[in-house]
Amino acid sequence: MKQNLFLNSLLRSGAILGLVMVASHCFEQCAVVYGGSMGWYTAMALEMLVATAVYVWLVYRLTKGYAADVMAAQRDVKFFSFGAGLGYATAISTLAGVIVGLGRYILHNVIIGHNLYNEKVISSVMEMLKANPETAPLMSTYNEMFSQMAAMPAPTIFQTILSTIFSYSVWGLIVGLLIAGFVKKEPNIFTPNQNE
Repeated sequence: MKQNLFLNSLLRSGAILGLVMVASHCFEQCAVVYGGSMGWYTAMALEMLVATAVYVWLVYRLTKGYAADVMAAQRDVKFFSFGAGLGYATAISTLAGVIVGLGRYILHNVIIGHNLYNEKVISSVMEMLKANPETAPLMSTYNEMFSQMAAMPAPTIFQTILSTIFSYSVWGLIVGLLIAGFVKKEPNIFTPNQNE
């Protein structure tokens, strides 16, 4: 029963978090590739701040909901440990990383194309660097860096998914450390004496 509750909640919560973060990633990458101007980069920066806040809020709400379900399923002492909260937050973030990694691969390599993506990123950054006179002396350094970037082969689906899983697992662990402290429910072993 407890295992089914964990798996069902994990799959549902991980899918919700993953789909929200895939939508955020798609907007950010399309802003770079199809926008490529300073206005689009500003919008992307604002969206990233909002996406971070939404990510933290979603992990909190989903972990809190799971904690309530676990406590409702308990018969006698109602408790939800710090470790259970941390493990759940990390697990849903890791599952979201699988979904986001798959979405990243499809967007970069199938829809946009690896070479076109690199070209658009390099050209938009180059335009912004050329517009700033302070970066003119550094253009040769940037050109060498961009030529290396353009020559990089497209990552495989496994490389993309594994790198995304790693970053989302780390973020889940960091955010989970904070959230687990808020959602934990320790059992009250000292009941007040009614005769006093």
